[in-house]
Amino acid sequence: MKTRLPLSAAALPLLTGLAAFAAVCWRLGTPSLWRDEAVTAELAGRSLPQLARVLGEIDAVHAAYYVLMQGWTAVAGDSVIALRLPSALAAAVAAGLTAALGRELASPRAGVIAGLLVAASPFVARHAQEARQYALVMALAVLATWLLLRVGSRIGWAWYAVAVVLLGAAHLFSLLLLPAHLITVLLTRRADWRSWVVATGAALVPLAGLAYVAAGQRYQVGWITEPTWKNVSNLLEGLGWGPYFMAPALLLAVYAVARRSPVAAVAVPWLVLPPVLLLGVSLASPLYVQRYLLFCLPAAALLVAAGLDLLPWRPLAYAGLAAAVLAAGPANLDVRRQQARVDDLRTLADVVTEHRQKGDGLVFTDVRFRPLLATYPTAWEGLPDVLLRRSPVRTGDLKGAEIAKAAYPDALAPYARVWLVDNRVAFLPGSKAAAPAKRAALDEAGLTLVREWKYKGGKVGLYERTGPPAELPELHERTAVPPAADQ
Repeated sequence: MKTRLPLSAAALPLLTGLAAFAAVCWRLGTPSLWRDEAVTAELAGRSLPQLARVLGEIDAVHAAYYVLMQGWTAVAGDSVIALRLPSALAAAVAAGLTAALGRELASPRAGVIAGLLVAASPFVARHAQEARQYALVMALAVLATWLLLRVGSRIGWAWYAVAVVLLGAAHLFSLLLLPAHLITVLLTRRADWRSWVVATGAALVPLAGLAYVAAGQRYQVGWITEPTWKNVSNLLEGLGWGPYFMAPALLLAVYAVARRSPVAAVAVPWLVLPPVLLLGVSLASPLYVQRYLLFCLPAAALLVAAGLDLLPWRPLAYAGLAAAVLAAGPANLDVRRQQARVDDLRTLADVVTEHRQKGDGLVFTDVRFRPLLATYPTAWEGLPDVLLRRSPVRTGDLKGAEIAKAAYPDALAPYARVWLVDNRVAFLPGSKAAAPAKRAALDEAGLTLVREWKYKGGKVGLYERTGPPAELPELHERTAVPPAADQ
């Protein structure tokens, strides 16, 4: 039986988690929502049957997260803060559990330092401040590892299996953690390897269906290219608290291993195997994206904290933590800027809000950008989506169905002013395919570009005509918000 820890020691992970929550909530709403968060906002607002239709075609790998966000937004709303708060909470949980791991493997001091390193990471902040699931995946990875170390009965293995199911459901690539767990079991409790195989095998059964569906949607990641040395360098910086602390972090991790810290048997496989496996597979079939490996950051924090904890002079440990926080400062400021994401949809929304007039219309050069209508809704409410024939809800996807090109001039004829949202999605094939035809249709309808605004991710143009608009025909759905029958 384990000795009961003093209340102060037992409370350290909780206090570390609270400190992490405060850190990741700093300027939580400042970075603009971007296209992936727009998809989250869009799908969180649909019913379960409507969501199921979409997931049959796209994004099945994110299904569990979307269902979670449906329930969350039903209670908390869909403001920027509300959409991102689950990720902030997940990052805080990850920091607290990392502190608990460090406490059990090394010392309370090592645990607190590890948890605070998680909180100080720009890599963590980037994903703790967005409405996607990667911070949640990180928290579940730490939870599964914590349960693995504490398992001592069949019930314990059952809870571990549940954690693995949740981990895989949050993101299938996080299952790259499992080979690392096997190595840890073989290094620390070899007699339990059969129990690990049984528990893991049971967990993979319910995930097999998700993996099958996701494999059928492989085209979704067709934009991913073969990894380069720059990708590896960026990953090392992400896992090392930025470029200024990367070398000290590596030295401290090596020092912890050289001193045979108990942390090494857990953290080294966790930190090394998932990136190596993902990068190796990606050389043949590109799948590598840096955010898929966020769940390895706590392992780096544990190793660095263990190295600091083993330094001969105690104040050096706290000095090292302070150095990491200071070194990560510029990157932490950078990821909290409004334009820190791929798209600055807030600037786009602000421009439209300031300059729109009653009777304006809206056109997208790329139908895949239509989910932005779920972000900053005051900019888009009541603005007719001129070329839309069937809403995304009715078509069961994210794009909707537009009218034929031949019908563009008639659809545009009634409008005296039209906004053309021209986003740049360089890595998606066909991003510009429809743009020339739509600009030609605007010209044919007598609409001339009078002003254009650039925003990070694209540009938006305002087109006006000099003559009066024609009478509005009933050719298609004309509102950005789907009619009540679609809800």
